[in-house]
Amino acid sequence: MANNTEPTKPNNMDQKGGFDFTVDDNSTEAKPKAPSENSGSGTSSSAQSTSTGSATANANASASDSTNPHANAQPQIPEDLAPFVVLCGPPSSGKSMVLKCLSSYLYNSREFRYSIAANRTLLNTDLYQSHCDYFDSIIGDPDTPMPNTVDYLLADIIDNKGNAIVHFLEAPGEDFFSLNNIDEEPRIPFKSYLYKVARSPKGLRKVTYIILLDLDSATSLRKNAALRIKYEQKMEILYHQFVVKHPSRVILLYNKVDIPMNGLWGNASGCTNPDAVRRDGETMYPRLFFQRKFLGWPIDDYTFHPFCTGSYPGDGSYTAPGTEYPAALWADIAKGLW
Repeated sequence: MANNTEPTKPNNMDQKGGFDFTVDDNSTEAKPKAPSENSGSGTSSSAQSTSTGSATANANASASDSTNPHANAQPQIPEDLAPFVVLCGPPSSGKSMVLKCLSSYLYNSREFRYSIAANRTLLNTDLYQSHCDYFDSIIGDPDTPMPNTVDYLLADIIDNKGNAIVHFLEAPGEDFFSLNNIDEEPRIPFKSYLYKVARSPKGLRKVTYIILLDLDSATSLRKNAALRIKYEQKMEILYHQFVVKHPSRVILLYNKVDIPMNGLWGNASGCTNPDAVRRDGETMYPRLFFQRKFLGWPIDDYTFHPFCTGSYPGDGSYTAPGTEYPAALWADIAKGLW
């Protein structure tokens, strides 16, 4: 983003956003495995989202288990200047499946000139390496979902010389919004590795933060206004820390577009009423539709996309979405990368 624009802050935020901006470089807070991310969206995702409620509770309950190999993980962020795309959202918001849908679309696109593969240097654990193996094995098959045990995954777009030109990062939802420590949100500092994403030893990076406007996952922020406001505040902090005065940008992603209005706004094939979807997003998360001032005029400091990760009929099967969603999302991402 150009630095000659001034962000418009929410009315109830002071110069620093009204929150603690301390960097927690020595944090050892336990990171749980992500709850079932493939509760996703689709023709039956409303039922699927409800059915995963107990699974989410079980996942959160076991999050602090000492056997979790990623409990105190310290991700090793590449030190190059390649741009990052970071998926931001609470547990169960669908980050894994957004990454999988987008990656499979790119892998199978005739217009895509590069390769894409998991980056194995992020974590040196057997669990992470197994997730990399699985990701690489299914990336060419759009109809195979990611497992619900994935917490960290770094995927790279690689040029014909073997150089990573873009990094895609998925991290535990608890690192963005901790349901296990909800009384302390939104003041829990972001983990130190996110600061290393924003600034490598070689300088500031271009980062695209995809903020999931979570409403209809198992946690149901649509129904829980108190949680939704806390999540909104946490994403405001992310914006002011990592986007303002950085060469970075925000994409607001309305995932699970097929759930509201019993699918009348969209399905796995495409979004039929984008205006209604956007109005719903603005109603639920008004402070995330960021604006800057340029020469005294307010301008939008985000882009917005509806999204659906596919169909989950409830019998264990899965069908990938059409290409409309990942194609539009990638076109937007690519505009800000190079």
